Amino acid sequence: MKNFSVFFTLFFLVNLTTALAALPFVTDDAAIANPNQLLIEAFTETWKLPQKNDSEKTRMYGQYLGFSYGAAKNLEVTIGGLAGYDSKLKSASYMNPVFQMKTIALRPNLKNPAIPSIAFSTAYVNNSGRGQYYDPATNYYLMGIATSKFFDDGLIMHVNYGPKVSYNIDGHKPYKRMHLGVALDAAFFRKDVRFFVEGFNGAPNSPRDSPGLFHSYQTGFKFIAPNAWGFHILYGNQPTFNGYNESAGMTYRRTSWIQFGVRKAIDDFL
Repeated sequence: MKNFSVFFTLFFLVNLTTALAALPFVTDDAAIANPNQLLIEAFTETWKLPQKNDSEKTRMYGQYLGFSYGAAKNLEVTIGGLAGYDSKLKSASYMNPVFQMKTIALRPNLKNPAIPSIAFSTAYVNNSGRGQYYDPATNYYLMGIATSKFFDDGLIMHVNYGPKVSYNIDGHKPYKRMHLGVALDAAFFRKDVRFFVEGFNGAPNSPRDSPGLFHSYQTGFKFIAPNAWGFHILYGNQPTFNGYNESAGMTYRRTSWIQFGVRKAIDDFL
């Protein structure tokens, strides 16, 4: 395991990948990093899932490290890395590399924060990876993002909607669908402790996951600490794309995960 830990450290420096919403959400928020601000996000997770082409279950242990940087007044660029270890096969696994950009179209209305702030994000997901986490396709998405705040930030709602597409699928036509995600973030007796729940039809960077609407979900708590720190714990569940059957129909495997994460904002990074 010592050698595997060294592999993880090196891996994050050369091959970066994940769904790139502000932690802990898959459903993104209509906000970006300030100019020259760096947001660092990390989490540890464990997935329980059937192996591809096999009913026997395995457990994945994953590590994520991501960076969002305010590259300009109205532009955030994000890269992130998620790699895992398959406990049954005793081998490493990692998702397809992804790069995302996000910009604000309508900033929050300070007098009436219930009026949604609006942002747009777009990403390219390269067709490379390995093992249980790998999605064998080149994926793109373009997402419209809306965030509304109610009751003096006692309740915050995020909505994502937009197209996501898979190309370069061996022996199959490109796959296109619309993404929809809705997330609720509520103060839990105090504003620095938040309960959240979200439903979505698969992560934007994996278009073939989770058929239908709201078949994927996450729920948990996040804790806002002093000095721009944040922490979260969550449970998630979804049908994950597994392959094609003899009639070219998609097959799925039900997966679940538990995740522990941390987030830190650093102003005046450069």
